Amino acid sequence: MAALPEPDVLPEPELGALSERLAATRLVTLTGPGGIGKSRLAARLAESTRCTGAPVHRVDFSGCPDVALVPYTVAAALHTAPAPGTDPVRAVLDLLAGSRGLLVLDTCEHVLTGCAYLVGRLHDSCPGLRILTTSRRPLGVPDEDLVEVPPLPRDRTAGLLQEHAASYGVELPGCWAGRLAGQLDGDPLSTLLAARSLRQLTARQLHAALGAPGGRFAVLTDGPGDPARHRTLLQAVEWSHELCSRAERLLWAQLSAFTGEFTAEQVRTVFPDGSSLASLVSSSVVHARGDGTYRLPLAHREYGKLRLAGLGDGLG
Repeated sequence: MAALPEPDVLPEPELGALSERLAATRLVTLTGPGGIGKSRLAARLAESTRCTGAPVHRVDFSGCPDVALVPYTVAAALHTAPAPGTDPVRAVLDLLAGSRGLLVLDTCEHVLTGCAYLVGRLHDSCPGLRILTTSRRPLGVPDEDLVEVPPLPRDRTAGLLQEHAASYGVELPGCWAGRLAGQLDGDPLSTLLAARSLRQLTARQLHAALGAPGGRFAVLTDGPGDPARHRTLLQAVEWSHELCSRAERLLWAQLSAFTGEFTAEQVRTVFPDGSSLASLVSSSVVHARGDGTYRLPLAHREYGKLRLAGLGDGLG
């Protein structure tokens, strides 16, 4: 399966501002829903840092199945392995002692406690080391600077869609790019998958499919093989759903009944147990807007509706 082209539209905050925050705090976590571009932004920052001559180490936790294996995964990325019978965290601390480079820990959300413990130790023991993590949830360690990667604006989504459609030999008129962008919610992954689907569907057919119940999960497929969770939009959303508690999953489904923005007071009034709202925000499932309202991203709302309607029993 051919890999999707990577977007050259850089989500905010721009690299310079992000680099300055990282230099000031030494620990930044990029948060946001799946497919929003956290890993891509981290990779861009790592590359710009590498160009300055500073050492850069990147660790991908996508395939790490257990929190206990976090230090071993880091050690492997540093091309070593803790000696048998030694403390693996101590071994990583020794490896990075005195380092003044950048350590990127990518996709931490499913091994959060292990990453949080290691990052806390590294931050205390390696004062010259800057640490950039990506996670759908904050690590929750002292001095962590959270940076939410926002959706792309509609015009940039439309431009990105046209650009990648063209890479597949599809000329997408501006009017259709704008209409489709409104259904893609500023999500780079959905945009890339939509461009790929235009090889088989007309813009009109794609527009209709995206507007049908569950339609976006039927057509936004055939993504890159790596990471596996981004092969389809459904897999990206399921990854988040599996990380939620039972109470969070229930409220997620219930919140999909709202057709637009909602307030915390509305949640408390409509649903008997709306106490999980804050944790859904922290988990990048619900987006907190600057005006005090909340919304579910369209993919999360669609998935919640399927669960609420009982149609999502086979969705994981």
